[in-house]
Amino acid sequence: MPQEVLNIILSAVSIIVTGLASWGVGVLISWMNSKIKDQTLARHLAAVTQIVTDAVMNVFQSFVETLKTNGNFNEEAQKEAKQKAMDIIMNQLTPELKDYITSNFGELESWLNNKIESVIYTLKATNKIAVKKAQ
Repeated sequence: MPQEVLNIILSAVSIIVTGLASWGVGVLISWMNSKIKDQTLARHLAAVTQIVTDAVMNVFQSFVETLKTNGNFNEEAQKEAKQKAMDIIMNQLTPELKDYITSNFGELESWLNNKIESVIYTLKATNKIAVKKAQ
């Protein structure tokens, strides 16, 4: 095979290999960025969930439980308890977490209200199971 043909083939192969390598690096970077985003999402959601759960449990233990024991837990007390939890949450959320929630899920307080209700439901369900097992 003449040297000129070999040089042309090598040039063509190196162009193809360079293009494939560039494409592969782009795919790898995209994949890594998607994993970093997922890790960020997981980290932020875990932090927010922990803050909400801790706030709800704190309000339950320090406020709701006392009112229920005394038979004074009514609709107004329920609203007050929810507001106490929201105040705790808003004081503990970092600006980064607040921005992350609003940019990914919409209005902050609305999303947090849903999260509070979710935690309350989970705690009630867990409590019912524990009471049944104790009986």
